[in-house]
Amino acid sequence: MNRNISRRSLLRAVGGGAALAGTAAFAAACGGGESATSADPKVVRWWDYTTDQAPVDNMLKKFMAENPDIKVERRSIPYDDTKRILLQSAGQGSLPDIVVVNNPDHQQFAELGIAEDITDRLKTWRQTDLYVQAAVQSATWNGRNYGLPQQVNCLALWYNTEALEQAKLEVPTDWASLRAAAKALTKSPRYGMAYSAPNNQSAVYQWLPTLWQAGGDLTDLGGPAANKALQFWTDLMKDGSVSREALNWSQPDIGTEFGQQRAAMMINGPFMVPTLKKDAPDLKWGVAQLPKDVAAASCLGGENYMIIKGGNVDGAWKLLEWTQKPENLVEYLKATGGLPSRSDIAGDAAWADEVSQVFVEQLKVARPRAYGTKYPEIATAVTTAIQSALSGTAPVDKALSTAATAVKPLLPK
Repeated sequence: MNRNISRRSLLRAVGGGAALAGTAAFAAACGGGESATSADPKVVRWWDYTTDQAPVDNMLKKFMAENPDIKVERRSIPYDDTKRILLQSAGQGSLPDIVVVNNPDHQQFAELGIAEDITDRLKTWRQTDLYVQAAVQSATWNGRNYGLPQQVNCLALWYNTEALEQAKLEVPTDWASLRAAAKALTKSPRYGMAYSAPNNQSAVYQWLPTLWQAGGDLTDLGGPAANKALQFWTDLMKDGSVSREALNWSQPDIGTEFGQQRAAMMINGPFMVPTLKKDAPDLKWGVAQLPKDVAAASCLGGENYMIIKGGNVDGAWKLLEWTQKPENLVEYLKATGGLPSRSDIAGDAAWADEVSQVFVEQLKVARPRAYGTKYPEIATAVTTAIQSALSGTAPVDKALSTAATAVKPLLPK
């Protein structure tokens, strides 16, 4: 296991010492003790933050049945705690062998020396060109590759078919029609629209398409396009079309609101399809491209597989390679609602239905969160701006101006 993870790097990565100070983990992180990471060739330790446990469990059971010489030990950790736990475990030398990470965080883990460089393995494997290249880029740092996509997704507009029909409304295609529909569909206890804006990266993931649709980017948060985009979200909440609880809701939470008909429309990804089919089987709903302003845009989401440096790298690679066999990958993605991440599976019947086709088409205008190794810090500043504006603690222009000042030195040169 790499021991070149300094105290300064750890503190910067977790955003300060408060999260670790006074704990045994902090002492271990700063002490650089010997690694406890397993290199047992018969055991692969796997961590992920998947909410729906069954698809991962079923996949790993199938792998072990086909590879009885390897035992996979799985640990499920909360999404909000993933980064902190990984960094604490790096200091303690108790990292797993393979971990599922949010794709915009991948470059930072590579920079810290946690991730195994698998560039040469991929060259021998000769399948990287089959993947959505924006997702491959998220696992690339300094020209070297440190992982592969686990799954890809993007955001689209979900709508309650019956609610729109009763209100005699068409599916919104631009901001003006979205704003009008959200207001018309709001009738207590139902809100017209739902988005997710909690105090984590989910808020940025959900808001970035709006920023890009307005013609803006994180490189110019103080500009008119960024102000227009955040004001649009703020106005939806201010006029009562979006619940103030959106400041606390995760994407599964707004899926629940939609499924229980407490929201007539929502911004969400294909990962909600299996959940809605199970929890709201009688709900009539559809999916459409995100309404645009000056441009069409969505945000590339998903997770990557990252092999940990210094552990059971060969066993982890064997498992990773097995998960990417088309028959195994299609089975997993179908169970989780993920989109086809490889061109050789895109034509599979799993994505032939109308809803899947909308997401596959939306994926064509989905952009990655490719803002370098400091993206987690950038996202924190943007999240603060979003929450400040939506909660009314700061006007939109002030919130974004503060974020722009924080973000500018963090962007790649």
